[in-house]
Amino acid sequence: MRQRVTEEQIRLAKSVDLISYMKQYEPQELIRTGPHDYKTTTHSSLCISDNGLWHWFSHGVGGRGALNYLIQVKGMDFVSAVRHLCELEHLTPVPFQQSQSGPPPQHERRPFTLPVPDKNAETALQYLKRRGIDSKILKYCIDQGILYQTTRGGYKNCVFVGRDTEGQPRSACVRGCQGTFRGECAGSEKQYGFCIPAGNETADIVEVYEAPIDALSGATLQLLYGHDWRSVHHISLGGLNYVALDQYLKDHPKIKKLRLRLDNDERGRDFALRLQERYEAQGYTVKSVPPRRGKDYNDYLLACHANLQSIGRSR
Repeated sequence: MRQRVTEEQIRLAKSVDLISYMKQYEPQELIRTGPHDYKTTTHSSLCISDNGLWHWFSHGVGGRGALNYLIQVKGMDFVSAVRHLCELEHLTPVPFQQSQSGPPPQHERRPFTLPVPDKNAETALQYLKRRGIDSKILKYCIDQGILYQTTRGGYKNCVFVGRDTEGQPRSACVRGCQGTFRGECAGSEKQYGFCIPAGNETADIVEVYEAPIDALSGATLQLLYGHDWRSVHHISLGGLNYVALDQYLKDHPKIKKLRLRLDNDERGRDFALRLQERYEAQGYTVKSVPPRRGKDYNDYLLACHANLQSIGRSR
């Protein structure tokens, strides 16, 4: 069924200014560079002003407001971006202020709470199976409480949970079971990413992905080709940001080798080079392994499934 949004929803989404959105939902991204200006942690050439204007210099795009940001920077389609902004809790606009003496005000992080789970995860599981993820891996994630389903605004969503070493939820990201909707729960601590730890505490390899579905795809690929999918750690960075990897390596000192399985696009390849330099300087053995086919590891997984089915039909 084609998703639609009303004129009122579009009006509401366009009214959300970017600074208000980011201070409440992506506070870890903002780095103040002047009295009225910010850059972001993930994109050093993305500049945002208190008056609502933003410009991503390395890509030659810009605009005003959160809606354009979600579409042009985060990669959402129009309907998903409108839907995301309309589902947020009330945002208090941050007015443009004249230059003041003294340090800039500190933003108070919103408390983190997990979305309310549905009674079952049937829709989320069907969606992830269509993305090629193995049922055994999905069952593990459900049983561990790091994957479940929630409903908001009538839409079913997958929730991927990041936990600390004590098992406490510290972050969560949401992926719609329809369209391209993606979001991060307010108050999430970026350093605790979605991960599937190795089954053996002495495992010394971590495989690094950009998104949770890519991490699940990597685990499925190992299972698909007869390998022990719990022999290595799988972690999602939640984008192009190394804070989750820093924390994971700190919490798992046995890890000595990093396999960077980031997206096979310009941004992913550039970030993989940065990560390789960063962690080799810390003594880790680092290898960049982009997908052989497609943009990301879910594309590659689906291509492998199709190839195996083709081989089976030809026999």
